[in-house]
This record gives sequence, structure tokens and C-alpha cells, in this order.
Amino acid sequence: MISIVLCSDENYAPYSATVMVSSLVNTAAPEDFIFYLLTPGLTDGSKDKLQTAVESYGAQLEIISIEVSNFISLNIDLGRFGIGALLRLYMHRYLPEITKKVIYLDCDLLVLGDLAELWGKNLNGLTLGAITDLCSPSVFKGRQKNYFNSGVLLIDLIKWKNDEIGEKALTYLDKNLEKSKYPDQDALNSVLKGECLPIDLSWNFQPTSYAAYEKNYDYLENRRYELYTSIQKPNIVHFIGSVKPWSPDCVHPLQKLFIKFSEETPWPISIKKLRSNLSLSKRVRLFLKKNKIKRRRKMTKYRIY
Repeated sequence: MISIVLCSDENYAPYSATVMVSSLVNTAAPEDFIFYLLTPGLTDGSKDKLQTAVESYGAQLEIISIEVSNFISLNIDLGRFGIGALLRLYMHRYLPEITKKVIYLDCDLLVLGDLAELWGKNLNGLTLGAITDLCSPSVFKGRQKNYFNSGVLLIDLIKWKNDEIGEKALTYLDKNLEKSKYPDQDALNSVLKGECLPIDLSWNFQPTSYAAYEKNYDYLENRRYELYTSIQKPNIVHFIGSVKPWSPDCVHPLQKLFIKFSEETPWPISIKKLRSNLSLSKRVRLFLKKNKIKRRRKMTKYRIY
């Protein structure tokens, strides 16, 4: 079985459904998938909807409620990231003992490739595999070498557990939260220096990819072809940032693709309803970006809209 971990509260339940359904639509063997959804709490209605959505593809879903007092006791205030950002750090405490490896996915993703391919990658004895976190060249200069994005992770759960990665990450946050722009991500990068296998950019296609390719970011000079193919055929689209595809003012070129997959879940998103909530100034902003959005959207070959 291919074990996939997500973390969601009630607010993100609809979007976790889109992540799971897009994973199942784009695999040759959905019956091999088992999802573990770690949550601080979901309504019975949301649990039933999620189970029905996943099981309709022949896959499995286990919803695991987590006692958040373990995190609250650390007095960690995560701001907009919320307590859900920390649940993954203790995943080894809640998953079945037989689980040796997992794919971790954020809930602001769209899966377009077959996760069986990611699952099959050899970690070569390392704790996890992850994808470079893309940023501007100036930001890159101030980061540690091989700084990765934590939204998509392939994890050796045995090493993760034995090396106490989650516990060490929480200890790091307890001491360094004020200087951590991306709390859990910064913590994992600090703890896992040298223990991360770089994975192709297509498995965590980020919004910065467009500017990185168009402006030819120098630190990606040797990966330009990889960058281009990740835009052309992303395996996982990551909607990084505070403005998500379910936000009325989203300008991501692949927003409509996320919305299209949401229509296969119990929580379909209506683009018309979203846009009806836009202020005049935001409508003007969207109009001015229309050509740029259209141009970038054409770079991606995946089409269902």
C-alpha cells in the first residue's frame, strides 16, 4: 500500500478532499492508496463526506484525531499557519507500527502525476526526499544549502522515528520561533541538514517557477531544463502563499484546474461565486493580469478545462 499523510482541520477539509481525489484520478491503481488524515477535529459530516469521496475510488482513508495539548504546551504561536502545521511532526506516534514509509502532502496542492512514481524513489538511506524551495536570488543567498519546501515529502518513517525528527523540530521551534518565517519548514531544514534527497521540481511545482524561468534565476542555471519541464508537465502543483485557489482574488494560472478537480468532491468550488465577492479594485487587478495569467497557463500541457 502507498501511505499518504495529510493534516487538516475543519476549514481545510474541502481542500484536502481535492488533494486526495486528484491523487486518485491520476493514478493507475487507486486501490493501492491509503490516506491518513491527521486532524485536531472534524465534524461527523465532514468525516463521512471524505470517506465517501475516497472509497468511491477503491482507496482507503483513516481519519486520526490528535490531541493538540502536546503542541499548545510549548507556547508556540504559529499565526496564520495554525496548529495543523505541526501535526505532521508527530505522525510517527499515530500511524500504524507497520508503516515504514509515507508521502506527506500539504492541503493546498493539486496532484496531476501518479504518486506511485514518487513512492518508488529510492531514498538511498536518507531520512526524506524533498524539493528545493524556490525563491528570489537575493533570498536564496541567505539560505542554507539545499533548503527544501516541506509541502511534499517522501519520508523514511523508521529513520524519522528513531532519529526523533519531530521532537527535535519542535524543540527548535520552541527556541527559534521568532526568527522563523516558515515555522515547521525552517525547523525541518535545520534538523535535517544533509539528510534530504533532492527530488525533481515537478513534484512540487511552485508559483515562483514562472518568474524563475522567465528571469533565468542564476542559482537554477544548471536546472533550467528541469524547471521548464516542471512548468510544462507538473506532477504536483503547490499553491504556496496566503492567496489560495479558493480565494476570490487568486491569480495563479492553474486556479481553474484546482476548481475543476474540486467539482469531483463533496465541496465543489464555483468560480462565479468566488468572483462575485471581489471588490472593484481587485476586479481591476485581475483584469490587468489577465494576459500574464493566460500566457503562463498555456505553458502547462495538462488540460481538462
